[in-house]
Amino acid sequence: MHAALIDVEVLLNKLLIVAVLLMPLAVECFWLAATPSYREFWETKKADATFVITGGEDPSASTDVWVCWQKSGFSVFTHGKESLFKGEVPRLDCTAPLSESVFALLQDEIRTIAEIAMVTFRDKKFWEDYYFVWDSYYSRRFQREVCAPEVVSLMETGVSHHDGQYHYWVWILGRNFIWQESTRVEVELEDLFMESPEREWFKVLAKVVKTDLRHMSTLSNILPIEKFDQFLITEEGLKILFQPYELTGFPPDSFAEVVVLWDLLSPFMKPGAPVTIWYEKQLQKR
Repeated sequence: MHAALIDVEVLLNKLLIVAVLLMPLAVECFWLAATPSYREFWETKKADATFVITGGEDPSASTDVWVCWQKSGFSVFTHGKESLFKGEVPRLDCTAPLSESVFALLQDEIRTIAEIAMVTFRDKKFWEDYYFVWDSYYSRRFQREVCAPEVVSLMETGVSHHDGQYHYWVWILGRNFIWQESTRVEVELEDLFMESPEREWFKVLAKVVKTDLRHMSTLSNILPIEKFDQFLITEEGLKILFQPYELTGFPPDSFAEVVVLWDLLSPFMKPGAPVTIWYEKQLQKR
């Protein structure tokens, strides 16, 4: 009996020694899991339903994407929470120096958002808030529409969600850039057309959009439309974008878009402007 007790005591001592030796490793793993992570890297993405390469490129082709990835918070035993952020910008090396400038701008935007998210996380005042925060996810993704010496047009899609929300918050933006007097400029819709008190270009634009929206929806109270906030310059024409909930009669998680052909808008475009020059080059290719 005494020998058995000695064996048990020896075994317990060994287990205690092992536990003591493993304790620093366990603590290190704990802090490693709790420490915010930040990485920047390149990856190759295949075009799919959520990442479509447009602008005349092969939709089945792959593209290189710069990724900014960040994880904050802590997750263990299913009680911890974590905050994830991801930003993606496709490689824009087709129209230097405009594409280089646009790419750098979008990188800075994403890094700034990631930094703000990290600072907000670190400013939590209590231990339980620091490590056990909302589960949240935030992403910004840019897709190439047009990349030419005169204009770069990108579609920005965003998703934001945390476990205190019932639905994901999604949005879509048109980002259109030109190179003007050695300066990168992000253009508005009015910048594409000649100034006119009657705004003839908008009347043409609105007529096409209204007609198409009526065909898309069985409801008539989506009109009138007085302005268009988001647009994309595409090879086919000017693409007008609408957010979820912006128009009645459409599913709450879907986007509506209408393309107005350049042939209808070209009489009103600014002579000699970068987008006009780009459009005239497209005509010569036909």
